[in-house]
Amino acid sequence: MTVYDRWHKSRPEPGEAKCSEHKRVPTAKHGQGARWQVRYRDEKGQQLKRNFERKADADRFDVTRRADEPRGEWIDPKLGQTRFQVYAQTWMASRLHKPGTAMTYAGHLKNHINPVFGLVPLISIRPTAVQRWVKDLHVKGLAPRTVETVYVIFSSVMRGAVRDGMIRRSPCVDIRLPEPDKTTIRLLSPAEVIALYRAMRPEYAPLVLLGAAAGLRQGEALGLAVDRIDFAEGMLTVDQQVVVIDRRPVLAPPKTRASVRDVPVPAVLADALAEHIDRCEPEDVLFRTTRGNLIRRDYFNADVLRPAILAAGVPADMTFHDLRHTFASTALAEGVPISEVSRWLGHESITTTVDLYGHLVPEASERARTALDNAFASALGSAGCAPDVPSQGFDLPG
Repeated sequence: MTVYDRWHKSRPEPGEAKCSEHKRVPTAKHGQGARWQVRYRDEKGQQLKRNFERKADADRFDVTRRADEPRGEWIDPKLGQTRFQVYAQTWMASRLHKPGTAMTYAGHLKNHINPVFGLVPLISIRPTAVQRWVKDLHVKGLAPRTVETVYVIFSSVMRGAVRDGMIRRSPCVDIRLPEPDKTTIRLLSPAEVIALYRAMRPEYAPLVLLGAAAGLRQGEALGLAVDRIDFAEGMLTVDQQVVVIDRRPVLAPPKTRASVRDVPVPAVLADALAEHIDRCEPEDVLFRTTRGNLIRRDYFNADVLRPAILAAGVPADMTFHDLRHTFASTALAEGVPISEVSRWLGHESITTTVDLYGHLVPEASERARTALDNAFASALGSAGCAPDVPSQGFDLPG
């Protein structure tokens, strides 16, 4: 027996007085707290207890526990009462996040998740509440991709709670996210790139070409070091970037494993980098502030890039990432295979490259037709002549 009556003795001594209400021998806890108690052991063999006001509830709890336990599906309901923010702290402490990612996750938990779900028990979070929260984030003005990022963090925490046996299932089921805005690709002409390059402060001008002529992300360009450039081979290695941790710029590994890569250096970029090294004599990272610190993106964008954009007369709403778009589109327009462009951009999947830039591949169908015509021309005797069509069909076996 695992369901016990706390108020009455199961083995009374002969002659003991009975209570007037239940006609049974009372215990010292008679009338104190919930009457019915279920006793069971956890996976470590420790005895646990849970009390219920009604015997029917105690029996139901015990039956469910006995059915689920052999299948390894038993979940102690007390664990589900853990508040979301308490479990989220445990979950965050277990993750192998890069410092920048950890800071992003912590910021979204603090600003967008915990204010709504922080004090709510894990087991009480329902899909409808999650959907309403997602809608509210969008209504408040968060961009669709930011909403997606915040939701992914939340759903990851809930998935961890399921894995740790805190709850049976995640509430993140069939949640609709706002449609992401289509990426706007602003492309600069070679003349606009050079105009922007010349409008930059000289000590930072090569950064424009690192974006437009090598396809580096902004953090990768700001983190490029002298010893990562091989002028003899015409290549540079991307293996670090500048990120901001606790408001301080630091060097960190690139965005993904695919982001670690070698990129060809065209002559126009090689000349600019060589001139910069001769003039500024950097010891490690190519670009620093006047005080010798690593450069924060927000500082660079506001105090260096923005004035140059206005002075050069290029589109006023352009960003550094548009230089990376320009690199990809220029390479594709010149016939560089999209697989190579994808590798140089550091994309994890060529699908990303195709989705972003596939429409920029020039005359792909015409080049395919020409290539196939050339391949069959020798066999046909002359290009453009179709093979003879058999005058009779094949006899099929009956």
